[in-house]
Amino acid sequence: MDQEHLQKVLEDLHAELRATQPLDPGNRGLLERLAQDIRSVLDSGGQPASAEHYQAMRPRLQNAVRAFEASHPQLSKAIENVVETLAMYNL
Repeated sequence: MDQEHLQKVLEDLHAELRATQPLDPGNRGLLERLAQDIRSVLDSGGQPASAEHYQAMRPRLQNAVRAFEASHPQLSKAIENVVETLAMYNL
């Protein structure tokens, strides 16, 4: 897996999450959980996360794409980028 590419799309998504305007409490919770997942990967000191970690993130990412598709299209696209990257590496 190209860890640098995955790291870049995760950093892009994390920046987009931080820039997203306040949401309703349910969606805010979803984004906070995703941000925590991503931060844990980014803070791993360059060590790749386990495939299980990425597989656990994937359904939440897919749900977020659907949840924010209409209201936050740029955020949805950033999340979709991560999903596609994980799929490319079969994670």
